[in-house]
Amino acid sequence: MKRKFNFIAILLIGLTMLLAACGGGSEESNGSSSSGDGDKKTVDYPTKNIEVLVGHGAGGGTDLFTRAVTKQLEELLDVNINVINQEGGAGVIAAKNAFNAPADGYTLVGDAAFPITTAAGTNEHGLDDFVPIARFQADTYALWVDPKKYDSIEDFIQAAKDNPGKITVGGTGSMGMDEITVFQLGQAAEVELSFVPMQGSGEMHAGVIGGHLDAMVDEFGPTKALYEDESIKPLVVFAEERLEQFPDLPTTFENGWELADGNERGFYVKKGTDEEIIKILEEAMKKAYDSEEYQQYEEDSFLHLREGWLNSEDFTKRTEELIEKYKVVMEELQK
Repeated sequence: MKRKFNFIAILLIGLTMLLAACGGGSEESNGSSSSGDGDKKTVDYPTKNIEVLVGHGAGGGTDLFTRAVTKQLEELLDVNINVINQEGGAGVIAAKNAFNAPADGYTLVGDAAFPITTAAGTNEHGLDDFVPIARFQADTYALWVDPKKYDSIEDFIQAAKDNPGKITVGGTGSMGMDEITVFQLGQAAEVELSFVPMQGSGEMHAGVIGGHLDAMVDEFGPTKALYEDESIKPLVVFAEERLEQFPDLPTTFENGWELADGNERGFYVKKGTDEEIIKILEEAMKKAYDSEEYQQYEEDSFLHLREGWLNSEDFTKRTEELIEKYKVVMEELQK
């Protein structure tokens, strides 16, 4: 009887331990850890307002893009999202302030110059400190001129060859995407172009129309009205293939110049933010990108000329590639 009792006691103890183990696992899966059921939300986010810091002025391309996206995100995430403009250093000030905030997903950065400022060393908080969440736009640049001055890209390049360093090309800001674009065009076409930094698109457009600039690099959205009234015209588009909307416009690749970069606008969050929070933001942003309202905004602004969406993983890889690429360009540009 004693042996039988011991056997039953041991069996009961074993069953008790097994049930405790199962219960412990169930309790852990319902906690705040992201190791729970992948189909269930295991972090309570968001529960308060989100701030998006934009390192560029109100009314500019990055500001308008950020506001178009956050308008959709507010409905998707059911919280208020405040866009705060913090101009300075082409996004550097905004990145610094976001880095100084907690890594909790409530402070994001909307930016277009992150790879460039990181490559230039002006942004001390690169991919060691930030995680790219999603890219929305990959802008398409063109070289614009007064139609009475140049008839074709061949005419423009010949003028640059005949007048080394005297052909002026305007762009917004200094040491940014516009200056990089002009510098790379000069290198590819083997001509010396003189870049002129401008305060904004309005000043730049006036410079071309008034004859103070020979050309400018700009996107299609800001130039739409001037193109339609024939005040300016594009000579070449920085793209691999001709645009459906401008089938007669030659591309840089057709001319043997492998140049197709433009501003790439997206969102970043401080490294250390819970991975599930980043996933929640990424999924919400994809829904915002696919929304009818956002797609219409892109079309109205001529930002739909090539696919812009990249998820967090692909956007991170793309950012890494651009940083390494622009490091080389910056070294050559500053010689």
